[in-house]
Amino acid sequence: MTTVAQLKQTLNGLAEASKRTATGLAQFDQQFNQQTQGVQQAFQGSAQNKDKEVMAALQQASKAVKEAAQALQQAARVTSQYGQSL
Repeated sequence: MTTVAQLKQTLNGLAEASKRTATGLAQFDQQFNQQTQGVQQAFQGSAQNKDKEVMAALQQASKAVKEAAQALQQAARVTSQYGQSL
C-alpha cells in the first residue's frame, strides 16, 4: 500500500472514530442533563453554598462535553475532506 493510500485510510478511520465518539458524547450529554435537572430540582429552596458549587460543576462539565463533541465533529469534517482530496 502506498503512503498516500495509508494516509487516506488512516484519515478515514480517524474521521469515523471522531463521528462515533461525538455521537456518543451527545447522547451522554443528553442523559447527563436530564440527571442534572433532577439534582437541580432536589436542590430547589436550598440556600447552601455546596448546592451551588455542585450545580456549577455539573454545568461546567456539560459545557465541556458539548465543546468536546463539537471539536470532534469539526475534526471529522476536516479529516474526511482532506482524505477525500488525496
